[in-house]
Amino acid sequence: MKGEYMDINNINGLNKVALNAKNDKAAVKPEVAAQQDRPNYNQGSLDKMAAFNRSMVKQVSFGGWKPESDANAKAIKDMVKVIKDPGIERIAVSGHQSPDGDSIGSCFACASMLHQATGKTVDCFIFGPLPKRYDFLKENLEGVNIVETRPNGDAKFADKMADRHGKYDLCVSVDASKPGMIAQDYFQGVYQRADHKLKIDHHPYEKYEDGTDNNFGDINLVDPSCGAATQLMMQFAEPLGIEPKQLSKTFNNAVYTGLLTDTGGLKFSQNVLPFTDAAKLIENGVNNREMQHFALGNTPQCVLKVENLANSKIQYSESGKIAYMIEDKEIADAKKAAKAEGYFQEAKDAIKGVAGSMPEIQGVEIGFKVSPWKDKASFSIRSLHADVSELARRHGGGGHENAAAFSVDLNGRTLEQAVLDVVKEAEAEAEKQGY
Repeated sequence: MKGEYMDINNINGLNKVALNAKNDKAAVKPEVAAQQDRPNYNQGSLDKMAAFNRSMVKQVSFGGWKPESDANAKAIKDMVKVIKDPGIERIAVSGHQSPDGDSIGSCFACASMLHQATGKTVDCFIFGPLPKRYDFLKENLEGVNIVETRPNGDAKFADKMADRHGKYDLCVSVDASKPGMIAQDYFQGVYQRADHKLKIDHHPYEKYEDGTDNNFGDINLVDPSCGAATQLMMQFAEPLGIEPKQLSKTFNNAVYTGLLTDTGGLKFSQNVLPFTDAAKLIENGVNNREMQHFALGNTPQCVLKVENLANSKIQYSESGKIAYMIEDKEIADAKKAAKAEGYFQEAKDAIKGVAGSMPEIQGVEIGFKVSPWKDKASFSIRSLHADVSELARRHGGGGHENAAAFSVDLNGRTLEQAVLDVVKEAEAEAEKQGY
């Protein structure tokens, strides 16, 4: 992966400069030279080191505005060819149901970028009301028509959706790993009926037992090394002929929103790419302090109540390595109260955040929140070191090494018993991996 490794020759060169600087003590004050616990440098040597360091950093290109791999470059090149096709008139962009910061950010960033590249108005489909937290992203959102639709999982309404919105030349799906994450009336009534279909996502590729996979686009760009799907939007800029400095404030803020929310403020990042991309965005004018406030802070009281309740419900396995929280009626009622004030998605995100923070508890390796759903228990699981993706796949789910999700059938068990069974399974998995 580009940007993860520095050229060893550059490192050796820097070491040589440092060694020369250490040996050159002509301008070092006696009292400083007497300090044997650290090297001594004169100003001339320091200037040489600084100059070399600057040149080295300049030579190392970290992520950001260019495709991160040959595979990304090929997919983006093919997508750009479609986007630039003169026959493309009507364009739609969509995320996933229960949209979070990455889904919203990816939608707005992608739609804004497509408008800038083509000059055409882009319809941005949001499944459900846009969470109030992300209202700030609508400011100066030019060339984008936000379409808020009630998410419907029943494909029988596909024709109605098609009649309502018509046929599109190009549909782009962002941050949705599989069709089930997309409102089915839209997916079958709009997306699948488009002349061209693109998928842009950061969740891992999956192949199913029936031989199918989760690459449902005509062209698919999938890169799990990204902490958020919004990072992939950055890689389209230069291939589309857009200089980074020409990108709108809305684009930059939307990308940064997704990056912050899907990585827990960069806490869950396991490689350099999210950090270097964040640096590129700040370099491009993003106000980090302001974005931290809008994307992760600015919490309404009704949402804070949900979060506090969720924290109070955390339980632990006998070993203390597994922490879990079950969404009970008290939490459900608090979520309803938040929904009445227009903050339902924010309340859901708060509970998700509690799950994400469990591995930060001393002694905890794996944490998950559990939601009852019909005759199933739905698990959202996070880990500090352990690979939880295998556990998720075992139950028909999926995700990343440190963040995954799945559901289990109750099969006559109480919700609590089903949870305890998974707790035992998670403990065994952590022990097997040496945690």
